[in-house]
Amino acid sequence: MSSDDTLEKISVPSAPITPWRMYLIFTLFAVGFIYIFCGLFYRQLIQSQDLIDQANLQSETIVWRPPTRGKIVDRNNVTLVENRVRWSVKANLLGLEGEIDREYRALVKAEKAKESTIKINYEILHQEARVNVLNRWLKKIWFVIDASNQKKSPSEKKRVKFLADSPERQVNVTALAKHMRDSRIFKFTLISDLTFPELRNQISDEEADRSVARFIEQFPVDGPITIESDMIRSYPYGSMACHTLGYVKDTNQLPNDFDPNFEISFKKLSKSKYTGKIGAEGLEQTHDYTLKGSSGWERWTKTSAGYKRELLESYPQREGSQVRLSLDVNIQLAAEKALTAIKDNAGNPLPSAAVMLDVNTGEILAIASLPNYNPNRLASKVTIKYFDEIQEQGGWMNRATQGLYAPGSTYKLITAIAGMRSGKIDYDDILDCGRSLWIGNHEFVEHEPYGFGQVDVEKMLAISCNVWNYRVGLMVGPDLLAQEARRFGLDKTLLKTNPNIMGAENTSQYEIPSPARKMVIPDANFKRSVGQGNWTSGDTANTSIGQGFILTTPLHMACFAASVARGETRTTPTIFHDPLRIPYHEDSRPIGLNRNQLNAIREGMVRCVTEGTARSIQIPGFQFAAKTGTSEYFKNGQKAHLAWIIGYAPAKNPKVAFAVLVEGQNDTNTWGGVTAGPVGQAMVKEWLNSKNKQSEE
Repeated sequence: MSSDDTLEKISVPSAPITPWRMYLIFTLFAVGFIYIFCGLFYRQLIQSQDLIDQANLQSETIVWRPPTRGKIVDRNNVTLVENRVRWSVKANLLGLEGEIDREYRALVKAEKAKESTIKINYEILHQEARVNVLNRWLKKIWFVIDASNQKKSPSEKKRVKFLADSPERQVNVTALAKHMRDSRIFKFTLISDLTFPELRNQISDEEADRSVARFIEQFPVDGPITIESDMIRSYPYGSMACHTLGYVKDTNQLPNDFDPNFEISFKKLSKSKYTGKIGAEGLEQTHDYTLKGSSGWERWTKTSAGYKRELLESYPQREGSQVRLSLDVNIQLAAEKALTAIKDNAGNPLPSAAVMLDVNTGEILAIASLPNYNPNRLASKVTIKYFDEIQEQGGWMNRATQGLYAPGSTYKLITAIAGMRSGKIDYDDILDCGRSLWIGNHEFVEHEPYGFGQVDVEKMLAISCNVWNYRVGLMVGPDLLAQEARRFGLDKTLLKTNPNIMGAENTSQYEIPSPARKMVIPDANFKRSVGQGNWTSGDTANTSIGQGFILTTPLHMACFAASVARGETRTTPTIFHDPLRIPYHEDSRPIGLNRNQLNAIREGMVRCVTEGTARSIQIPGFQFAAKTGTSEYFKNGQKAHLAWIIGYAPAKNPKVAFAVLVEGQNDTNTWGGVTAGPVGQAMVKEWLNSKNKQSEE
C-alpha cells in the first residue's frame, strides 16, 4: 500500500454526532450547574450562620484569668500574707516565627548535608530551632540583668556573683515542649520572676529591683521579648507562723465561680488550660474558698498556629476576701525567736512548739512550731528539692497541733485535781515524800536524791514532787485519773470552725488543717485494748506524773492552763479574731473544786515561778503562774527528754495562758524550767509590752 492511500484513509471524517447525544451532554451539564448553584445558594444563604459559627469556634478561644487572693492580717491588722507584683520575662513565639523559621531551615540544610541514611525528624528540628533562638535571647537578657556585667570597680565585681546557680539561664526544653502542646496561646516564660525570691540569700532587695529596671531600659515594649507583671503570694515575715498560714500551689482545676452565663454563651469554644493557685496547707487551705476570689476570662481570636491575635471581650476576676486572725505578730515573733535560740550540740534549733492564747475568749495569740519552712519559696512553684529538704528536716509537721507527747509533770495538776475532787486528799493534807516509793518490786524514785519531806498541794506544784503524785495516783486509781483528764478535753480534738466561713467546697471541719486526733488518755482497760497485758500499779504511778501511755498536744496543754486560770474544764481555741466575741467554751463546766482547793492549785503554780522549778524565768515586778515538766521519750531507740512549761498571766485576773514543748535529742539535755521556761517568759514579756503600748495609746 502506497503512502497516498494511507493519508487518504486517515483523513476520512468521523460519523456525525446524533441529536440525542447532544441532548444528553447538555442535560448533564445543566444538572451539574443547577446542583452547584443550589449547593452554593444553600451554603451562602441558608447555612451561612452555621458556617460563621464554625469558623468562629475554630478561630476563637477563651483564656482564663485567675483572681488575686485575699490578704491575711493579724488581730491588729498587720499584714501577714499579701500579694506582690511578679515581673516575668516572656517570649512571644508568634513574633519570633521568622527567626525560628530561619534557624529551622538552617538545621534542615545541615542535616541533609550529612547524607545520613537516618530519616530526618522534622518535628525535633523545629523544637531545636525554638530552643536555639530562645537561648540566644536568654543570653542577651542575662547580660543585661546580671549585675556583674554592669560598670563596677574591680572590687565590686569580685564581690558580686549574681545568681550564678539560677536554673533559668538556659531554656527548659521540657517546659517548652509542654507549652507548645498545651499553652501556645500564651507567651512562653523565660524567667519566671526577676526578683528571684528563691535566691534572695544571694542578692539584696535593691539589686533585685535594679534587675527589673535594667530590663525595661534595654528591651523595647513592642518587641518579641517582653516583661509582664502579675500578682503572686507573698509572706512578709518569711517562715513566721508558716504552719498556721500555709502556702499555695498550682492548680489546673477549673473553678465554678465565674460568670454564670459563661457556659451558655461559650460552651463550644476552645478554652486555655487553667493555671491558678489553690491553698495547699494551713489557713490558705482551710479558708481557700474565702481567700481565692472568683475567676475572670477573656475571649480572643487566634491564628491558625494557635497564637492569640485580638481581644474581643472579657469578664473581670474578683479579688478574694480578707481573713483576720487572732495572732499578735509581736508575740508570735517573740515565741519563734526564743524557740530558735534553743539549739542542739551541732548548733541546730531543737524541734519545739509554743502556744499562747486569750484565757477568756480562746483566741490564739501565738502558735509556733520548729522546724519550719519559708512559704515564699513555694509561692511561685513547689520544687521537689525544697519539698524534700523540708521533709527531711521534719518541717511539714505542726508540732503545736499535730505533735503527740507525754505531758510530764505538767500533768501533776490533773492528779492533784483528781485527788481533791475524789475526796482522797484535801488542799492542806500533808504527805511524807522520801527519796522514792516502792511499788511491788519496783522503786519509783524522786527527782531529788533526798526527797522533799512534808509536802502539801502547793509545795508539790512548786517543787514538782514525784512521790506525792505516786501516792495520790494510787489512791485515786487509773480510771478517775483518766476521767479527770477527759473532763478537760485532753482526749478531744479542740480546733473546730463554722463550716459557713470556709464554704461548702472545703470538707475540713478544722480551722488549722489536720490536727492530731489520736490523743491517748489511758484507763485500766487501755493496755488490754492494745494487746499489752493487764494494767499495773506501776502504770498508775507513771500516769500520775504524766508519763507512760499519755499522749496530748501543746495546744491541748495551753487550753488546759487557760481552763485552770478561769476555774473551768474546757477552753475552745480559735485562730480568728472577733472584737465582739462573747466568750463561749463548748462543753465547759465549773472545775469542781472549792475556793480553798482552787486557790491551792493557783498558789502552787505561782510558787513554781517565785521559788520552785520555774524560778529562773521570773519577771521583776510582775507575777505569773506556771508548772514545769520533763518527761522521757525514745529517740532513735535511746532515751531523751521532753521539756515542758504551761502557765498563765497575770497570777491575779489571768488574761493569757501558754504552753511550750521542746524535744530534747540523745546528745542534748533539756529540762522544763531551764529549756522551755525562757520561751514562756518571752511570750509573757511581749504580751506585757503590747498591753503597755495599748494603754499609752
